[in-house]
Amino acid sequence: MKFTLIFRVATSPGQLPMPLAASMDDEKDSDLEKFKGQAKKIMRQTSTTSPPQCTIEAGTYSFHYVIVDAPGSSGAKICFLTLAEKGYPRRFAFDYLDDLQKEFLQLHGQQIDSVERPYKFITFDTFIQKTKKLYMDTRANRNHLKMMSEDLRDIQGIMTQNIQEVLGRGEKLETVTNKSSTLSAETKKFKDKATSLYRDLLLRQWAPLLVVVLVVLILLYFFWT
Repeated sequence: MKFTLIFRVATSPGQLPMPLAASMDDEKDSDLEKFKGQAKKIMRQTSTTSPPQCTIEAGTYSFHYVIVDAPGSSGAKICFLTLAEKGYPRRFAFDYLDDLQKEFLQLHGQQIDSVERPYKFITFDTFIQKTKKLYMDTRANRNHLKMMSEDLRDIQGIMTQNIQEVLGRGEKLETVTNKSSTLSAETKKFKDKATSLYRDLLLRQWAPLLVVVLVVLILLYFFWT
């Protein structure tokens, strides 16, 4: 596992996702920084309607994520995302995420709704690093999985996507959002202008009559007084 990110999923339009924890001592290289940037884009594009489990292929690497409900919350969801080499067994990757979510929810599950600052649970990195080391040796994992065969997940039904499709869909969504905002602004501007024109029309239409009525009332006032 090259990189791991845990975040609260945006549950409504306009709401931003909230990063909660991440692995901290990953090796520093330009490729990893590029994938971290892609992970953040995936984070911004993930929503409550996203697949609960998914693999996103990104060249020689793959992103794997699971989305779960935060316990005792009002609809909050948490995404556990990791980056692994493409040849790394998917079963191990999702078992790794499963171990992370069980521990994280037990420790912090009840606090998710109240989180207001990014990476509030950054100390969870200690558990991430310990678990990552456990899953780095695939031979050890084979023995572990053999012992735990009754609990193995079925990964056949997990959706697989391509990173370009995911990021491209996000760019299209951003474009549509921008166009929608522009259209709303133009609609409001047109409505305001139409209201102003209608008011001016009424004024020009009724002003002469109002002047006549006012003159008549003034004359009647002087006549009767």
